[in-house]
Amino acid sequence: MPRNIFQPLEIVTYDTEVLDCSPQADNYFELVFVEEGSGHRMLDDVQVHFHTGDLFMHIPGEKNTICLEEHSRIHFIRFQQLLFEATTVRNVLPFSTEQFKKLEFILYSEQQHKQSLIHLKSDKVSVFALFNVLVAEASHRRSYADSNITLCLLALLNMVARNILESNYVQATHPQAITHDVLHYINYNIYESDKLTIEHLAREFHISPDDFSSYFKRQYHVSLKKYILTYKVKLADTRLLYTRMSIAEIADELQFADAADFSHTYRKIKGYLPEKR
Repeated sequence: MPRNIFQPLEIVTYDTEVLDCSPQADNYFELVFVEEGSGHRMLDDVQVHFHTGDLFMHIPGEKNTICLEEHSRIHFIRFQQLLFEATTVRNVLPFSTEQFKKLEFILYSEQQHKQSLIHLKSDKVSVFALFNVLVAEASHRRSYADSNITLCLLALLNMVARNILESNYVQATHPQAITHDVLHYINYNIYESDKLTIEHLAREFHISPDDFSSYFKRQYHVSLKKYILTYKVKLADTRLLYTRMSIAEIADELQFADAADFSHTYRKIKGYLPEKR
């Protein structure tokens, strides 16, 4: 039987040979850890196998299917809407602004969500230990349980972010390796404008500004400026859908000049004005 354990984070554990294999449409972000067992997932008609130790994610709106091939023990950490409302959540979980942004970076690394998020062998061992503590603390609800759950979760998010940033699964000789690194760097530093200039990025990746600009556009058929603005609009969509933030607050957090500047950019990219859903 599943256990609903912790709000605004819900930890659900399945210890079973069978899961409902019908497609499920997620209404929240969730991290899924395979403590034991194996099976496969169907995402966008693509079958992806998973095994003991794998950690993957689901994002809202996608339809996914999980089918087990043997008796398995799987944990789901579901991030409820409340978690995205930082002013509310910080009264429940002591997440700093930096930690919220790290969570957001992980959730929006879409190129990662169809494969295991943990690739470093040493981190796989740590993830096992962290999930054991998470489930034990959430189950028994003893003194300091909330603090311990939060600390374990933050350590887990740090490890996932590290694995995404280091991208060890991309071989250094792969022709698009630098492109993966650039996108991860931009997404991770999306709130630090001084790190998103062509000059800074060129220095960071040891390439001339002119070469960097042409390389980026050649690889992604879009300018650096448009990529950054499009990514910010994507972050704005999450806030419009999942939080009670006003358009002015969203514009300020995403470093637009004002609400009018944000709305103009949003309409230019999406074709319509932003509105609360």
